Amino acid sequence: MNQSRIIPLLFLGLLSISASPIVAKSLSSSGTIVAFWRMLLASFFLWCYSVIYYKNMKSLSSSNKIKTSIAGVLLGIHFILFFEAVKITTIANATFLGTLAPFFTLMIEFLIFKRRYKKMVYLGMIISLVGIFIVLINGFDLSSKFTLGNIYAIFCSLAIGLAFLISEKVRDTEGTIEYTRMLYGIAALTIFIIGSFYTKSFIVTQNTEILGFVFLALIPTILGHNIFYYCVKFTTPTIISTIPLGEPIIASFIAFFLFNEFISFNTAIGGALCIYGIFIILKNRSVINR
Repeated sequence: MNQSRIIPLLFLGLLSISASPIVAKSLSSSGTIVAFWRMLLASFFLWCYSVIYYKNMKSLSSSNKIKTSIAGVLLGIHFILFFEAVKITTIANATFLGTLAPFFTLMIEFLIFKRRYKKMVYLGMIISLVGIFIVLINGFDLSSKFTLGNIYAIFCSLAIGLAFLISEKVRDTEGTIEYTRMLYGIAALTIFIIGSFYTKSFIVTQNTEILGFVFLALIPTILGHNIFYYCVKFTTPTIISTIPLGEPIIASFIAFFLFNEFISFNTAIGGALCIYGIFIILKNRSVINR
């Protein structure tokens, strides 16, 4: 596909995923309930689509089912933490700190799998760490929800980073729909089980809330992420991995006008360092030895 056609598609994907924290913030339901319905509906729509249009679609192999199930559990934890963070801290903080998955996957690969990378990658790690520190020290107080939200956002990045590592090979060998319909279903089940300990009911009857859940399932989840899956066939994985780094910028800009959320100096500087560090990591991320 011509690169001039890829760019509008990538921008559409970026806009789609950037809408996620904005819509979640505007809904009155808790972050856990928002996460549950987003994953459940996304899985439901994908299963319906695959049954109607792909009757002969193969199921995942046994080993890939296990890996996808583990990744689904981690994805469910990721969304609980992310949407709860969106509810109690600023969208800017939640999204800047929520885009650190490449940082954590690199740390795990370095510490556990003993993989070694170019020196520029380690520079990117240091820059990202400095950025995280700058964002966190702003009004740091373990008793405040604001700080708790920032911590949630960091751990949500860790959870999705682990999910990426576990399902890395699955995404190479299985189709997008076969993989994601199960992934989202397991994530929804995980959210339901965890949320049952502190959520009285997952039933929501308000029309605006239901419309919000449907929007989150269709636009950021199915449309946004599937655009990236599709475009990776026509451009480099580095470009695809870099595009979502624009989410905090777009989401923070919209939040400023909709929710009157001002971006603090710490968030602006720290967030910029986080994104720049992640960009360096993604651009130079090639293994020297394993």
